[in-house]
Amino acid sequence: MRLLLTILITLSVLISVADAHYGAKYEPPDGRIYHGLGWHNASQIAYCEMFPDSLQTLLHQSMQALPGYMRRGGMTVAGLLQSFNPDHFDSETQYPELSVHFSLENDPMDNEFADSDQYDSYIDTLAIAFREYGRPVFLRIGLEMNGGWNGYTPWVFPRAFRKLVEGLRENGVDNFATVWCYEPDALNDFADSTRVGWKWYPGDDVVDWFGLDPFDADHFDPDEPDSVEQRGRMVISKKGKTEHFLRFARERGKPVYLNELTARHVWITPHDEDVDSTHGEVDWNYWFAPFFEFLDNHPNIKAYNYINLDWTQINQWAHWGDARLQINEYIRDHWVEALSDERYIHSGYDIAQHVSAPNEVKAIPDEFDMTVYPNPFNSSFKVNYNLTHRTAVALKLYSLTGAEVWSNPETVQNAGQYQVSVDGSGLASGIYFVGMEGLGSSVVRKVVLVK
Repeated sequence: MRLLLTILITLSVLISVADAHYGAKYEPPDGRIYHGLGWHNASQIAYCEMFPDSLQTLLHQSMQALPGYMRRGGMTVAGLLQSFNPDHFDSETQYPELSVHFSLENDPMDNEFADSDQYDSYIDTLAIAFREYGRPVFLRIGLEMNGGWNGYTPWVFPRAFRKLVEGLRENGVDNFATVWCYEPDALNDFADSTRVGWKWYPGDDVVDWFGLDPFDADHFDPDEPDSVEQRGRMVISKKGKTEHFLRFARERGKPVYLNELTARHVWITPHDEDVDSTHGEVDWNYWFAPFFEFLDNHPNIKAYNYINLDWTQINQWAHWGDARLQINEYIRDHWVEALSDERYIHSGYDIAQHVSAPNEVKAIPDEFDMTVYPNPFNSSFKVNYNLTHRTAVALKLYSLTGAEVWSNPETVQNAGQYQVSVDGSGLASGIYFVGMEGLGSSVVRKVVLVK
């Protein structure tokens, strides 16, 4: 009974914070959000000028292609180091988010990277730059993975993603957290899988964060429907895709980073054309207020980068409009006020200081030295534990609802090291809890079944 009570207490605590914290690499404390800034140097400078020193951005984004434009020398260590620490940012108080896309002279090449060694030297290039920089980096691989505009290949892209991550790790590099990113204009197939594997997802062991690029208000506005009628049938809406992706992130136990965020199609009105703030207030209520409500509704969103660009100056995206916040006083002042809330984390914060264990939940001090491996698991896992003296031991597996789904009969065991195999092949994918009772106490571990 004590073990079941411990499980239920642990469940109630976990359910209450399930959307709040996952223990991912470089994840901020519960309820906090990293304040970041998207790409383009001039727009970054203008954005930062809106804020006092105490509210400067913690993260800044740069873009690189792997292998890149060969006529320019391709990706280089010097170029990467410059993007990590541009002149207008402080390397002591701010951190980079590096977005890398598999591209050669603007052509997608995830196939070539995944299936040949032709471009493997660029893994070494990245590894050298990471080691020389030495500070934490967020690494978004592939931009928006299944966006048709990037041209990646299903079932191949995950292998390219994995190859890059494993290659960096084999080089002894560990000062980066990976981000796997989606944009709601793309197809709703990011969670698809078959017997040969995931269509787009590289795997829990190489993905630290999920990324999401919401641009239009209908990507996130809480008042938008999750499904719409098209040609006499109901289909998922763009906002519905966003919600689906965020649910997938929760299922995988990953925090979410809004890597590219901009007020697209808002066409912010300049000060001198908005003397009574009428346009600014309308735009705020249309895009910005719903955005902050969206953040309130989704505490698993832990970071964002705002791209502060006048898109009309870039031919390819001229129809997106002007998204610069500083050009309208009403929007600028309300944005700065919103970012002054204590939930947002600004420059000067050490993103490596907050450490937690994602797969361990201790109801009481651990007297068993109990571990589970692998975690997540596919069909079975092993429980390893140590007994300091002879005692009766009970080992059980519970579902998220607290139902017992597996048990090892209580036995009296001598002091020593033990290993028990747990067969979960007949269970559905999801979160489970291993509970052990003995030595006058009990302990709980969270495990995740992935099929």
